[in-house]
Amino acid sequence: MSPNGSRVASHEGELRQVPLPTRRQAGFSLTELIVALLVAVILLAVSMPLFLRAYRSYQLTNAAHQMADILRLTRYEAIRLNKQVNCVIGPYAADPTITSASMTDSGGNALTGMGATTILLGNTGNLVNPGGVPGTPTLLSQSNIGSMPTQTWPTVTTVEFDARGAVIPIPSVSANTYVNVLYLASPAAPDAGYRAVLLMPAGSIQIWSADSSGYWQELR
Repeated sequence: MSPNGSRVASHEGELRQVPLPTRRQAGFSLTELIVALLVAVILLAVSMPLFLRAYRSYQLTNAAHQMADILRLTRYEAIRLNKQVNCVIGPYAADPTITSASMTDSGGNALTGMGATTILLGNTGNLVNPGGVPGTPTLLSQSNIGSMPTQTWPTVTTVEFDARGAVIPIPSVSANTYVNVLYLASPAAPDAGYRAVLLMPAGSIQIWSADSSGYWQELR
């Protein structure tokens, strides 16, 4: 063995060096890198529409939860303050395409402190006219409200809670109790389907989800 690592062979008294075989460097060839890149691009192109659809559906569901949360918070404030508190829903003053919901007292004055909560609903999930929502009879039959009347609201309404946390019927609508129903959809993504927030007379809330064909399921 020579100092440089090669083997030394002897033939009839003569010495000569025999080079060792060279080792291939570990790594990827240019062709392998190109193939891997093409596979990644194809997978991204296939999965991106599915990801966007799931993300838009999540945004619409989040908007429904925001609406349910502001109603719950209004009810809790009425119980905590032991007086009537209203949830006022209507177009946002700075942008009529956005829906706002905030809390007021019985005189229409905005609450302060913990009650100074406002939500804004826009293109990713907003209130819509119930006339264009599919499968609403199926939704109402599945929600187990029985023969109780319902009142659907397009974009403007005031929901009033008494000191016990129960919904106060609006005299101009009905003297009896009814279920408030608010439907939501995404103007930016119609394929996200629909959501529904059902407010029961006693103050409990259900949230429902449907695809664009109107197949409704309750969200837990």
